[in-house]
Parts: sequence; structure tokens; C-alpha cells
Amino acid sequence: MKQLDHNLSERVHRLELGAVDYFLVLPGMLFGSYVMPLTVTAMALWLGWQLGAVAVIVAITTLAITNPMKQWFGRLRPQPLLVKRAFKLRKLVNNPSFPSGDSAQAGAMVTLVIMFAPWPWSLFALPLIPLCMFSRVYYGAHWFGDTIAGVAIGCFVALPFGYWFADFVRSGLPAA
Repeated sequence: MKQLDHNLSERVHRLELGAVDYFLVLPGMLFGSYVMPLTVTAMALWLGWQLGAVAVIVAITTLAITNPMKQWFGRLRPQPLLVKRAFKLRKLVNNPSFPSGDSAQAGAMVTLVIMFAPWPWSLFALPLIPLCMFSRVYYGAHWFGDTIAGVAIGCFVALPFGYWFADFVRSGLPAA
């Protein structure tokens, strides 16, 4: 399984997509530690401070799960890419790679949006998960297995919090 993960990921690591690099940087950083506060703030402005508060709790819980796992598994990140990228996201990370914290946050935040944003608008957030996953692999920060595990963790963290705090979040949602 590890060999399959590496083979698929290395194919993406070798891709040269030119101008698409500029498109992929947004989902690649949207759920990372540098931009995540802005992501949560945007969610709070759109769907109310109550959702923003739950999103902060979910983000911290997700971080509290993924960071120790990174140290426990100690999986090395891919080697720096040989192909040129418009952005050097790989240089921003130096901790172990498994599981992907950015993908976990993407799974968590998108799960909250799907649970509480008005339909069908909430579905527009769904592509952010595979875009984040692909971007993290494309920029050489992760293997695909890291991102799959990260999304699973994020979704499994967000679902119970969304359920437990549903009435609280819904009390602050804008009228549809």
C-alpha cells in the first residue's frame, strides 16, 4: 500500500501544470496555519459568530489530534521537488507528514459548512477537499495517503461537534 501511495504521489510530484500553479496555491494554503484564521473568520462572517466559535473548537481539536499523530508516526515528507513550482509551499513545512493537518482542517471546515450553510450553496464548498488534497501533494508537502487520513480525521471531528452544537449554531444562522 505504501508503494502504491508513493507511486501515485510521485506522478503528481512530477507534473508541470504551468499557470495552474497559481490556481492551486489557494486550496493548498486555505486550511494551513497561516491562512486558517482568515478561513474561520470568513465562515463566521458568512454564517454567524456561533458557527465561527464551533469552527475554532473543531480546528483546535483537529490540531490536537493530528500534531501528536505526526510525531508518533514520524513519516517523512516527500523529497523537495525537482520540477519548478510558482510557489514554494514545500519549504513552509518541516514536521512529519502523516496525517495532513491542512487536509484535516479542510475536511472539518467543509463538513461544518455542509451541515449548516443553506442548500445548495453549501455544496460549493465540497470541491475544496479534493483541491486541497491534490494541491498538498502537487506542491510536494504530502503523499496521497497523508491527505486521505487527514480528511477522514477532520470529518470525524467535525460531525460530532456539529451535532452537539447544532442548536447553538442554528440560533445564529442568517435567515435563508
